[in-house]
Amino acid sequence: MYLDTPVKVPDVKGKIVLQRKPKATYVQLETDRTYLQDVQYTNVKRVGIGKLIDEDNMLMLPNENFLKFFPTVELPETRDRTMRSCGLRIGTWIVIRKIVKDYDLLEILGRYIPGRDVGLFLDLATYSIIEEDNRAQHYPSYAFSHPLFTEGMRIYSDSKICDFLQSMGEEAGADFLNDWNESRDHREKIYASYDSTSKKNSSEGLRIVETGHSKDGDEADIFNYSVAFDTRNREPLFYEIYPGSINDMSQLSCMVDKAKGYGYRNMGFILDRGYFSKDNINYLEDNGYSFVMMLKGKADLVREWILENKGTFETNRANNIPAYRTYGKTIRKKLFATDKEKRYVHLYHSSAKEAKERAKIEDNINRQTDFLRSHINQFRDFGSGIETYFDLTYEENARKKGKDNTGQNSRKFVFFEEKAHIIEEELKLCGYFAIITSDKMTAKEALELY
Repeated sequence: MYLDTPVKVPDVKGKIVLQRKPKATYVQLETDRTYLQDVQYTNVKRVGIGKLIDEDNMLMLPNENFLKFFPTVELPETRDRTMRSCGLRIGTWIVIRKIVKDYDLLEILGRYIPGRDVGLFLDLATYSIIEEDNRAQHYPSYAFSHPLFTEGMRIYSDSKICDFLQSMGEEAGADFLNDWNESRDHREKIYASYDSTSKKNSSEGLRIVETGHSKDGDEADIFNYSVAFDTRNREPLFYEIYPGSINDMSQLSCMVDKAKGYGYRNMGFILDRGYFSKDNINYLEDNGYSFVMMLKGKADLVREWILENKGTFETNRANNIPAYRTYGKTIRKKLFATDKEKRYVHLYHSSAKEAKERAKIEDNINRQTDFLRSHINQFRDFGSGIETYFDLTYEENARKKGKDNTGQNSRKFVFFEEKAHIIEEELKLCGYFAIITSDKMTAKEALELY
């Protein structure tokens, strides 16, 4: 199927071939070339990208392959550009169309976006969901093979899309979120699953992009964004974008303020271990919000609680949570010395999780053992990381001039020994984890919520 808008034949030296037929001249693109040594023959792979319509000016009508291999080429817009692929991919689009209808999104969006552009906005949102992509230059290819919300299913160019997005101010997004959250039932108990992530960005001139700690563990130019999601009704509630330098701890207080501003009073937050801190817990409770929060498994207080209760619930059928193949027990403890009240602490043990964690620890120790053995009697300093599980011995007064690849003055490494008590302690904690809740509930209820 050919698009009904002409483009220039791509100027790719040595890759374009015109195949002349009685009724038309077809444009082909060489995609691969392999020399077969045994038969002394070059195998050339080509794919058709369009049909020639003006040989003098080298104009052609592109097909879907052209959009695939030349996504950055801007296609001219015409009134009649509504031609579709001969096979439309409609499955996910039909589901999204039902969601749009059930939530009256056309009406809500129409308050903030000009009527003629509401369809394009929904098409861009659908495109980003289906293709898991947000590059404007790839949108025409998507639009060619999918149904659209845009009136007449018109395919817009990437330049039109960029102009449209730039015309949308932050006020429209804020107003939409106000409308969206105003329509929620604020009397109902809502548990909002809340989390944030970082996104690397190389664009210049964006105030929100700052140097921060990325999810990959390095320092990079990033921005952060977070989402609060109603777990019971399975609906997104609101989101927030933060500069890259703001960490998870600081983001939570901003999100609590936002929830309060939207009028949510009977709400609980479900949080990952990265948000565990005394300040965060106090801020949640000072604002009347409950919480369900995963605890860091290696924290000293968690180790203490697990070792105190180890052997009291792991095989007790009354503590079994079949859906997760896990056993759980609820105790009450103070998290911090200055706490006035005890919290509900839910301890869990999973045999599958234990086997996986034990294997990981054993493999790590075996790798480090082999590594240390290979460096005996060499001048080497290993740093503090490898000393977690090993005592290292260096020969006194044997020091090499200069610095090794760690940037330290190297000493002669002669012997190592496992820290057996440390390793045994780690192995005892394998398979255990903990969740704390401010509301009274069973271990099963807390795990199902989390």
